[in-house]
Amino acid sequence: MVTAVLEKNIHLTRKENNLMLQIDKYAIMNGWHHIHPLEKIIFSFSFLLFTILTKSIIIALITFFVMSVSILYGAKIPLRYYVKLLTLPLIFLLTSLLVMIMSIVPIESNIQGFLWQIELGEWQLFVSPNGLYQAVQIFFTVMASVSCMYFFILTTPIHQITWLLQKLKLPTLFIELLVFIYRFIFVLFEKMTEIYLAQSSRLGYQKYRLWLTSLGQLIVSLLIKSMQSAKELQIALDSRAGEEGLHEIELTHTYKKKHWIGISISNVFLFAIFNLLEIVIKV
Repeated sequence: MVTAVLEKNIHLTRKENNLMLQIDKYAIMNGWHHIHPLEKIIFSFSFLLFTILTKSIIIALITFFVMSVSILYGAKIPLRYYVKLLTLPLIFLLTSLLVMIMSIVPIESNIQGFLWQIELGEWQLFVSPNGLYQAVQIFFTVMASVSCMYFFILTTPIHQITWLLQKLKLPTLFIELLVFIYRFIFVLFEKMTEIYLAQSSRLGYQKYRLWLTSLGQLIVSLLIKSMQSAKELQIALDSRAGEEGLHEIELTHTYKKKHWIGISISNVFLFAIFNLLEIVIKV
């Protein structure tokens, strides 16, 4: 029994670790790695911006479909892995939407046009059509926006992002901090996994009190190890007098006319659909 629980914890931890590490793997090895990063960022962020500004469910569905097809068939990202990534923000999103859907008023308030209602002591809890519509609208807008971000993350490695930031003439300090933070995310996640596996092997998460104690020890150990890693990095930078910084990155990727035409056509299509929806609603 104990062995089975331990094997299950180790399996789940390794599964989460692979989920994080594979993001970096797919960013380097995907079907769109040869495409210029500027084309990818304009393609994804134009859809993202249009989706957020219009707040249209139809536009959000189109954006989600286009990005998902581009990720699965263009970048060749496995469907199972993409679905796992989509489930990550769902817990936070659904809990937020639940609060938005539900409305609470005093018991003496006269509410009309509600879809569902229940009395709880001196209060009324109800669901209104407007609240439900806003929740559905936000759900599709968020999922479409997440798909845009996943497209960019899964097809653009960190060195291409660094190149973009350098070409945008952003401060060197900002770019270096971004690269270091990106690196430390994976380093700390790996250290956290090692500590968690060591604690699980000693059955540190079997009871509630043990769970709290082990979690506290995990946080403290992770803080200490992160400080040690930061100190080692600072020593390495000081040994070079802290003057070298990041080298200018040069890419061999070239712009392609057909990609820009495709981006333009897709944006014009979105704009036309939005205007058509506006006309239909007015009629």
